[in-house]
Amino acid sequence: MGNRNKSRIYQLLVFSGFGLIFFCVLIWRLVDVQILQGNTFRDLADANRLFTEVEPVERGVLLDRFGEPLVFNQPNYYLLVDPDALYSPKQPLDREEALQQIATGSGTVKYELDRSYRYPLSLAHVTGYIGEASLEELEADNRLDIGQLVGKMGLEKHYDEVLRGKPAARIYEVNALGKKQRQVGEQVGQNGLDIQTTLDPYLSEVALAAMGSQRGAVVILDADTGQVLSLVSSPSFNTTLLSTKFLDAEAERQRRQEVSGFFTHPQKLFFNRAVSGAYPPGSVFKLVTALAGLDEGAIDAQKTVVDEGVLKVGDYSYANWYFTQYGGMEGAISLQRAIARSNDIYFYKAAEWTGPTAVADMARLLGLGKPTGIELAGEARGLVPDPAWKERELGEKWFLGNTYHMGIGQGNLLVSPLQTAQLIQTIAKEGTQCKPSLVKDDPLVPAGEKTGCTELGLNSEAVELVLKGMLDACSSGGTGFPFFAYNEKFRLPDKGAQEEIQNGAVACKTGTSEFGGVDSRGYKSTHGWFAAVAGVKANELAAEAAAMGLLESIHEEVEEATASAETALSPEETPSDEAASENRNSGLNKNLEALRREWLARVAKLGYPQQLVLVALVESDETNPYKEGSRDAGPVVKQILDWIHGEVSEAPADGQGD
Repeated sequence: MGNRNKSRIYQLLVFSGFGLIFFCVLIWRLVDVQILQGNTFRDLADANRLFTEVEPVERGVLLDRFGEPLVFNQPNYYLLVDPDALYSPKQPLDREEALQQIATGSGTVKYELDRSYRYPLSLAHVTGYIGEASLEELEADNRLDIGQLVGKMGLEKHYDEVLRGKPAARIYEVNALGKKQRQVGEQVGQNGLDIQTTLDPYLSEVALAAMGSQRGAVVILDADTGQVLSLVSSPSFNTTLLSTKFLDAEAERQRRQEVSGFFTHPQKLFFNRAVSGAYPPGSVFKLVTALAGLDEGAIDAQKTVVDEGVLKVGDYSYANWYFTQYGGMEGAISLQRAIARSNDIYFYKAAEWTGPTAVADMARLLGLGKPTGIELAGEARGLVPDPAWKERELGEKWFLGNTYHMGIGQGNLLVSPLQTAQLIQTIAKEGTQCKPSLVKDDPLVPAGEKTGCTELGLNSEAVELVLKGMLDACSSGGTGFPFFAYNEKFRLPDKGAQEEIQNGAVACKTGTSEFGGVDSRGYKSTHGWFAAVAGVKANELAAEAAAMGLLESIHEEVEEATASAETALSPEETPSDEAASENRNSGLNKNLEALRREWLARVAKLGYPQQLVLVALVESDETNPYKEGSRDAGPVVKQILDWIHGEVSEAPADGQGD
């Protein structure tokens, strides 16, 4: 009897224990559902009950240096076939139809914003373009919505968050059939911020026209501030086609086909040669060798080297370009003349006397071998080698031949056109280096952290000597033969280099850089460089504008010119096709005069830099693997400066130049 009672008590305890456990689990589940995860389940319920309809806001506009828009937001109107459906079919409407519908108070007319670029080719690599957010972008930023337009390249990408603003939205209650019932909330949007750039689009149009069918880049800076006026990469692509959708199905199909061609083009249209390209600098680097030698005291204005055509060291021979091409020799030559003549023999010896480490240190001080920090992605670092680098990276010793090659800008040296422009800017500003910039007031950088120009401590007499050599390079007897007649008009006898440049003279350095292996003739392919600083008489340009009566607005004229230029620069013409390229640029050239009148009016009203740095790089190509600085790159710079001064002239067909 006692055992039976004990058994019942035991069973009762077991059942009670299970009951207690079940009750505790039930309580815990209620707490979890109602309290701990209440918000989550509420959100899920709301997601089934509520629908958020995103409304477009104005994306911020990029402005040129004169305050005019470089891009426009263009609405594409459509009619909602079933306005109560969450995802209604859309019926395209033209602008007139849409406005008529809106005037009647119709709430079924909606719009999406496309992006249109005023200069879709010449500024393509700088402005970039927009497109729908990719899966990777959506995963990286949970603030983005499916289908939202974001910057894909250039300034559009760098400043995307600032430009796109905050989307507006309407929140609707949804019934079980997936139909909108009533609006229960609204999210106020915020338009994107406009950004003023430093760009001169008129100059960029001229630069692209001057490049013609050649591959390469043009960089133009304000020598006093480092602001970028033009940054052109050729060949280019059409940004408007990438940022626009056509409502007409056939037009949209053609657009997609053309855009697909951009991405598969053999000449890599999206590659920004001005910023991301890394090339041997060739003879432009002799300016670095000169400054290093002067800084070290290894050379001076009077020290000479005897050029006998070839410098022999043991079993090795190192020739001067003048001897190789024409059999000529310079005899005894000093630094200023060596810069003007781009004499290899002089700079072989200057590099030897200075030492490779000192030359490399000067190159790095002048900004080579590291990004400039411009507001664009994908900037090339370049490469400045020295004995320690060769030992570390290649496991080889540094030889005298390496020093010779480095002294004339060959060997393992690599620079971008933008870095080269910064180098010339530093020399033009007598040793003050300015960071290249594309915007006037960077919204991503706090005011106290903004960087401008830095004094490098170069000897002023050394810089003056180098600038004098560069002035001589673009004068009769130098290597920059396209500018011989030009400098005859602007040089001032017995004046300082800065005074001559301010008067309009051009100080330049040519370069022809070898790369790759030798061909069947024993030659290497070459790129052509032309780097210059030129004075711009802004007051005279303003006076010209006043004399022409251009101080009143002539927007209508420039809009017609731009529209004609865009038609002439049709993306249907492939940049690799020489005939198409000629047609494209001839169409643009017809409008350069009209563009210059508009440009003059802007300059007269808002001013202009007094000195410009201009760098042109022309790549070797299949048609001409031997591009030269004076012959191929020099005329590009000349055409730009001719346009600035209102003159159009043909460059000499031939001449002696490096």
